[in-house]
Amino acid sequence: MRVTRRQVLPMLGLALATPALAQPDWPARAIRMVIPYPPGGASDIIARLLQPHLTEMLGQTVVVENRPGANGFIAGELVARAAPDGYTLLMANAGPNGMGPALYGSRTPYDAIRDFSAVMAVSVVPLVLGVHPSVPAANIAELLAHARGGRLSYGTAGIGSAGHMAMELLKSLTGAEITHIPYRGSAPTAADLIAGVIPASVDTAPSLLPHIRAGRVKGVAIFSSPRLTEAPDLAPVSETVPGCEAVSWGGVLVPAATPPAIIARLNAALNQAMAKPEVNDALVRQGIQPQRGSPTAFGSYVQAEVTKWTGVVQRMGLRPD
Repeated sequence: MRVTRRQVLPMLGLALATPALAQPDWPARAIRMVIPYPPGGASDIIARLLQPHLTEMLGQTVVVENRPGANGFIAGELVARAAPDGYTLLMANAGPNGMGPALYGSRTPYDAIRDFSAVMAVSVVPLVLGVHPSVPAANIAELLAHARGGRLSYGTAGIGSAGHMAMELLKSLTGAEITHIPYRGSAPTAADLIAGVIPASVDTAPSLLPHIRAGRVKGVAIFSSPRLTEAPDLAPVSETVPGCEAVSWGGVLVPAATPPAIIARLNAALNQAMAKPEVNDALVRQGIQPQRGSPTAFGSYVQAEVTKWTGVVQRMGLRPD
């Protein structure tokens, strides 16, 4: 049978649009997992804990790649624009994939829903409010009193990060005057907090709990309830300021249009890795609440988070600048 040029072009377009069809033996090469922040934060900790297990289960090396910058948007855009072939994963979190898009709106370099396909939620991470030991406050009420007159500033992993949005929610509910100082990740924020460059910080439990236990930082409160088993002295902010609750979360996303068969295999590998006692226990020790589940459940959760924080941003009249 003679094939005409008119017939060949649509066939070629289909082949280019579905690269995974030409790769039935996925994965056939290394897979990279992109992290939106520098080493040391919760996303990085989780990714590096999962990396050897995913490498073993998938039969190809999983490479953890830190791509910080632009409040996590650089990593998100890189993955959103990558080929949908299962070789580029995003360790997504609440900042650049839930709260940040709500804050930045159309200025976000990707659509938080349409440009990604969900694979699985892996964590819920409590947010901790910590201060330098010199700050005269041991709980949230004392800190709010100390902040009167604009005497307090705080650092976070960046504008639109979970820590930033949690503190802005606190400010909106209390009228507190507290100045935000954005950093490019958790590690540099913690370093300046310990050094006394900034008096306070809101960050994930894995980032601040080790310094609180060592006495380098004083824990004031957490933005979720109930209390953490690993830090029972930290009272939820909502006990003093009703309605003030926020968490960070983590999960794996891939570019939109990634074939369902690849997503299913990634999901199965992640579920198996998270079920391992050494993974689960290591996360729990750091104050991280491990998660497992389906792509559909995680996709619905991300959608709900974007909707929730879009409403918060609109009610509070927040602007990224």
